[in-house]
Amino acid sequence: MQKFTPFQRFIPSAFSLTLLATVLISGCQEAPQVADKPKLRLVRTVVVEATSAQNWREFPGVVEAAQQADLGFRVPGKLSGMQVEEGDNVNADQVLARLESTDYQIQLNSQKAEFDQANADFERAKSLLQQSLIAKADYDKLEAQRAATLAAMEAAQQNLLYTFLKAPFAGVIARRHVDNYEDVSTMQPIFTLQDLSSLHVKVDIPETVMIRLKQDSNAKVFAMFDALPSQQFPLALQAVSTEADPGSRTFAVTFNMPNLDSVTILPGMSVTVRGAQQDQSQSSAILVPAQTVVENAQGRFVYVVENSGDGTGTVRETPVTIGKVYEVGIVVLSGLKEGDHLITAGMSKMSEGLHVRVEGGRK
Repeated sequence: MQKFTPFQRFIPSAFSLTLLATVLISGCQEAPQVADKPKLRLVRTVVVEATSAQNWREFPGVVEAAQQADLGFRVPGKLSGMQVEEGDNVNADQVLARLESTDYQIQLNSQKAEFDQANADFERAKSLLQQSLIAKADYDKLEAQRAATLAAMEAAQQNLLYTFLKAPFAGVIARRHVDNYEDVSTMQPIFTLQDLSSLHVKVDIPETVMIRLKQDSNAKVFAMFDALPSQQFPLALQAVSTEADPGSRTFAVTFNMPNLDSVTILPGMSVTVRGAQQDQSQSSAILVPAQTVVENAQGRFVYVVENSGDGTGTVRETPVTIGKVYEVGIVVLSGLKEGDHLITAGMSKMSEGLHVRVEGGRK
């Protein structure tokens, strides 16, 4: 057996020193870094659909009732009864309010008494005239007095009827202007009555649009409301003003719109009137936003995305042939087909073969 001196026992071997150095060096080294995956550019696209090429124009308008009237008494007096409130539906000839009628009843009684007296005098004169006991001039005077008192009595009867305010047509009480027991004057507005069985939409349009609207029987016109962004309501031409506004040089046009129970549309609401004239020569063309069509030395083209199915895709430069240019876009005659994913923004940063992330896809 080999023996070691005490000094030799503490001298490490060459192998041990090498192993120790390796361990120390490895512990001081950092872990290798994993390269970040490049972030793909996000693009916005729309799916191409074939549509009718139409020249759309939009104008602000306002909704009005088909009929509206401010109702008031034809005689003055003190209100003694309000039969309806705002929002109530009423029928034609329904009593809406009434005045105190005592004074008008007294007037009627007085006029009736005067008529009865004048009528009796006239009847006696008629008998005396037949007997030649009265002059013809006196007879004519009594006849005229009878006619005057009859007219006064009939007027008093009518004034008594005027103490009742009735609805001239069926509709809705839109507004009440006074309170009960107030003194009101002749034709002072008491109620505003609106017929909402149908509505009118009024809009001011330029002369050129007005002429085309009257000439084009196929023109489609719709009403759109901010509160109902996903709905359009068809309109029918009702009337066109024959005189332009002196300031704006526009013509007032009225459209008829059926009132629907499924939505709440009331007079006074703001509306956008959208009109379209059909272009029969390009009835099945594809309409794309104007900014999507790019032009270079080789011609016009658009960028589409070939989807990879994982929220990403590859950009393809697609040559197109364009047709007419409208306010809302450009007609593409060839190069695009239904279902293509058209890039609608950032065209200056696109290029053929670029790998992108599609908006709405998985990240």
